[in-house]
Amino acid sequence: MPTEPVTTSTNPTPMHTSHAGSTARQDQGPEPDRILLGVTAVAVAVGTVLRFLPRSGMWLDEALTANIADLPIGEIPEALRRDGHPPLFYVLTHLWASIGGRSDWWLRALPGVCSMLSLPLTYLAGRRLASRAGAEGLGARRTGLAALAIAAVMPFGIRYAAELRMYSLVILLVTGGYLLADDLLSGRLGSTARGLAPRAAGAALVAATLLWTHYWSMWFLAAVGLLALWRVWRAPDAPRRAGAVALLAALAAGGVLFLPWLPDLLYQAQHTGTPWGERFGPASVAVITLVDFAGARFGIAQLLSYLLAALAGLAAVAVLGRDGRTVLGDPVAARVRPEVVVGTATMAIGWLTAYVSGNTFSSRYAAVVFPLFVLCVAAGVAVLRRPLVAAAVLAAIVAACTWGSISVVRFERSQTDVVAEQIAADLAAHGGDAVVVACPDQLGVATHRQLERELEDPPEVVPYPSGGDPRFVDWVDYGERNESSDPAEFVAALEERTSGDTTVYVVAAFTYRTFEGRCEQVFNLLAAGREVTVLVERDDDRHDEVANLWALRPPA
Repeated sequence: MPTEPVTTSTNPTPMHTSHAGSTARQDQGPEPDRILLGVTAVAVAVGTVLRFLPRSGMWLDEALTANIADLPIGEIPEALRRDGHPPLFYVLTHLWASIGGRSDWWLRALPGVCSMLSLPLTYLAGRRLASRAGAEGLGARRTGLAALAIAAVMPFGIRYAAELRMYSLVILLVTGGYLLADDLLSGRLGSTARGLAPRAAGAALVAATLLWTHYWSMWFLAAVGLLALWRVWRAPDAPRRAGAVALLAALAAGGVLFLPWLPDLLYQAQHTGTPWGERFGPASVAVITLVDFAGARFGIAQLLSYLLAALAGLAAVAVLGRDGRTVLGDPVAARVRPEVVVGTATMAIGWLTAYVSGNTFSSRYAAVVFPLFVLCVAAGVAVLRRPLVAAAVLAAIVAACTWGSISVVRFERSQTDVVAEQIAADLAAHGGDAVVVACPDQLGVATHRQLERELEDPPEVVPYPSGGDPRFVDWVDYGERNESSDPAEFVAALEERTSGDTTVYVVAAFTYRTFEGRCEQVFNLLAAGREVTVLVERDDDRHDEVANLWALRPPA
């Protein structure tokens, strides 16, 4: 998504002179470069370690991903019809598991590898952002280093690099696609089919891969398509017009490659939805996204988000020098209008579609615009004219991001690993037959996975309301089924399946949407006539996915 090249004035400012003692010469010295390089090296080293550190047990979405990926490849599409996602990442996870097994660390290493692969592309994208506006030498390199350092330790990137979901793959594909789109829109490939075809083919493959990875890619690709249409209309010469047409053709080809999955998408859109969340207004979406990029619930994220937003805004509205080029002390203009337009349009289209259809928004969906945001922030650093100042600001960003990322790494995504440990300990102490009831069923997925790791012969996990396979959640018409479910019928069926001396462990949280009051009823019905022992209380301060655990024993 390039800007138009900046035309150099015939009256250069003193910044372009090279006489000894000039401000330009002072700002071009090697010391700032060494500082920038050192900050970037530290950021990459820290970010690499944080991406692959062991984590707490998997939460719902991760456990679902692992369980679906564990199915035979031929069964994955049907499972996803009831889940609500395209299949590519699940197939890749299946293949990845066939190489190194099903341990949590190994499975999470797949998004970690995707995230690491995106870092050198981010550096190239930063250089490209500066170079297309006339940067030479150190100016482009410095912009690239800023982008690399920020991407290496940004809390959002760290979180999803270590979570078994598809968002790191999305970031990798968007970053690679950015470079291909820049080649096509810059005009430097000429206007012949021979020159444009390889990049266009690559862009088509990236577009198709994005669509097969996450549905918010549709809104991103739509925004890129609008930019390409604008360029066709406004292109100043034939090469750039031809490149824009080639990009449009690539997007269309990517859509054609996605057509085999279209019936499944339409079924999911009609039946799966997001009844577990609420609708947000546009201002809330913007704030939620920005703060989550910076580390979400941790205090440092609030301050960091202000700094990042200020730098991105500075890049968007930077006052240029008389020659139109003033960045990092070099003749550079890292303007980000296309990045801002595409990012904003993507979020607007995605939000509006979700709001009208009654679906919720989660900040993780913004992974499609995360690379553009990183580039905007890096451009904001580049707009700071003196390299020493830019280096100091970048160091502050890296320090704040590192602090936030460490908090992200230490935060436990799910309390179900604690629940499983307590069930295992209680069984070791008391023995006997046992069954685990998970209410809602969303808690059963991660609980079942953790129990498999704690015990050689884990007790059966029975999810409410289905009573079926605890490894999966059937999202088809989810809200309607939950609201029509009957706790008394569920408990009666469970009692028929268990003996009178069976210990019933209840894993429950009473705040889930579409379950209002039902999990309390399940617990009260099961507790009647049994001795109740509290084993785990929900801990909202340390976990996202929280749960209570009770042991319900027959009277002595």
